[in-house]
Amino acid sequence: MAPNRRGAAPATQPIAITAPPTDNGNAPPEPYDIASAGMITKAEVEARGRGTRENSDSYDSNNFWKSEYRVFWTGVLFLTRLPCPSSIDHHPAYLMRSLQWFPIIGAMVGLWGATWLDAFSILWGPGIAASVSVLATVWITGALHEDGLADTFDGFGGGWGKSQILRIMKDSRIGTYALVGMVVVLSMKFKCIETLLLLEQQHSFTKGGTISIDGDRESRMYTSPSAASFHSAGAVLLAVHSICRWTSLPLIYFCHYIQDEEDAKRGLYNWFAQSKTLLTPLRLLFGTATAVAIPILAVGLQKAMVLFATVIAITVLSSYYGKLVLGGIVGDYLGATIQIAEVACYLVLTARWEKVTEEWLVFLKLAVVAAVPVIYCRRIIKAIDC
Repeated sequence: MAPNRRGAAPATQPIAITAPPTDNGNAPPEPYDIASAGMITKAEVEARGRGTRENSDSYDSNNFWKSEYRVFWTGVLFLTRLPCPSSIDHHPAYLMRSLQWFPIIGAMVGLWGATWLDAFSILWGPGIAASVSVLATVWITGALHEDGLADTFDGFGGGWGKSQILRIMKDSRIGTYALVGMVVVLSMKFKCIETLLLLEQQHSFTKGGTISIDGDRESRMYTSPSAASFHSAGAVLLAVHSICRWTSLPLIYFCHYIQDEEDAKRGLYNWFAQSKTLLTPLRLLFGTATAVAIPILAVGLQKAMVLFATVIAITVLSSYYGKLVLGGIVGDYLGATIQIAEVACYLVLTARWEKVTEEWLVFLKLAVVAAVPVIYCRRIIKAIDC
């Protein structure tokens, strides 16, 4: 995840590179200006420094409230585009401490998206309202987590090993895997939020009903525990955005944070990784408590527990996969986990779980088709090669 506010102003001098060779004999190529192309060199990124002008951790435990004030606003600065006090920067030590505030800041993002959703659902249909809501949350966060998701898709999709994956993830250019992955994820968000809004409008969460999607009327009886006692689509957004940002806390606390000396942002993120002990058990407990309390207040105890179980499952799987492939985690991987957890929560809330028992054979075939290649293909190929 890259910070939203840049640590230094962009270079004022145009970037010059050599032009493609021409048929002018052996004359040296002439440089030409490509500043308008938006290219950013590694040197420019490195010039942003460590996110702060300070060379050490200036947190003063004797001035607790003032220090915590800076901790909170550091988290707001990192996660959103919201205006922050001019004294706030991306100090890695304060950023590590600010993880405890991620669920609350996530609730602020969810509230922002819910406000747009409610307003546009009155003026237009659920489809437009859902699209604007997704766009609003992308804007308020500066596409921070979407950037991490895109880099993760590119790295894990195109890389053949840890070093290659990390190298691809650092590349600012978007690749095929990132493009396809982002289209799929954003489309799923849009359709799920649209469905939540339709269900809210027809009061189908508690007593079932008929909803209309893309002009087709389809009977959907939502009788599963995850669909009971629901409030509104806006409340769901607030709860989901809050609880999904909690995933960063246990991943950083329990997993190894990879330090990459070749990364142009190593000044910030290596210091961040070295500050891992500043995420104390007390801060982890506080963040976890808020991540549970906010969804309970927003959508009720039963629904909140379903969301928390979903997010825990995603966090455990993400931890395992990150350790397996990379030997740890990086910032982009944290952003990808947040995005995947968000989609998973929406899918759990909109699923017709009663259909599982009615059409169990279909899901059994799906389980076999999905599991067999993952479990056995490598062993079979290895046996054949022998």
